[in-house]
Amino acid sequence: MATRPRQPDEQAPRFSVIVPSIGREAGLSLLLDSLDAQSLPRDQFEILVAMTSGAMSEAIGARLESSGATAVLLAEARGPGSARNQAARRARGEILAFTEDDCVVDRDWLAHAARRFDEEPGLDALDGWTEKPGHRPVRRRPTSDPLYLPTNLFVKRAVFARAGGYGECFFEAHGGIYFREDSDFGFALEESGARVARDKTVIVLHPDEHTRFMDPLRWARRYVMDPLLERRHPRLFRERIEVMHLGPLRIRRPFVRACALYVAGLGLTAVGMASHRPAVTIAGVLATATGLLVVWAKWSFDLRRLPVVPIVPFVLLGSLAQGQRRAARIVAGAAKR
Repeated sequence: MATRPRQPDEQAPRFSVIVPSIGREAGLSLLLDSLDAQSLPRDQFEILVAMTSGAMSEAIGARLESSGATAVLLAEARGPGSARNQAARRARGEILAFTEDDCVVDRDWLAHAARRFDEEPGLDALDGWTEKPGHRPVRRRPTSDPLYLPTNLFVKRAVFARAGGYGECFFEAHGGIYFREDSDFGFALEESGARVARDKTVIVLHPDEHTRFMDPLRWARRYVMDPLLERRHPRLFRERIEVMHLGPLRIRRPFVRACALYVAGLGLTAVGMASHRPAVTIAGVLATATGLLVVWAKWSFDLRRLPVVPIVPFVLLGSLAQGQRRAARIVAGAAKR
């Protein structure tokens, strides 16, 4: 198989490329092709691909072996955060380089990261630039703060351990929901005193996300993780999570507010119609329409998504309420240990 025994007398590589995978053979093969083509000499990095034994196929094993990659086989699926942590424990490199199995890295991805760490020896972590087809950013950055996307993140191995690695509680086995483990880890890095920089020359290409018809509902379901992130990092959550900047104005959580406006508008419309109060009904309709437009804008007013978009606010708000209870249980359980 692709698992290669570690030789204790081998010279450690500078980078350990860590890839959690669910067994997407086509995407993983493209990623490995881009790693095979790196301008950085091959002896300066190792590749660790973490996946369950059930996701490991003969074809994937052969492809990993052809790239000299090591398979880190997991006993069970516990989310990408856990997979990254387990691979990090096997890593030998000074710097952990995180990406994902549906990405393609730029030919100079590792070389540009190496240059940046050489220029700033005191640097602890580097936040690269992840873009979608057409050179569109995966997430827009309203400020200069790092995003900590695990598609393109470099962290010194000792610093990773000091920050505690990825939080494995940002995963729900039922439905395979995971979210915010990247922000949680990034905030932990900052709170541990790590020095973090950004670099737009360190580039990874990511495919378009949420392209399937029902994906808006799954996307909204992920908000079940937000209350836990808020409890763990209240100040940074308030300052950095979904904050829109309009000139001097800062609007927190505009999408969540739009969902609440939509649901409240529906309620107000019902009350107005039941009480035969036209002014209340009109106000409710306007609130509902405004909220729906903001929610639909998330998917660029795609007519194909319109049938599911009105359900998104209910799923999102319900997930936030469930997340409050979930976060309370996790925090209480951690306090007892």
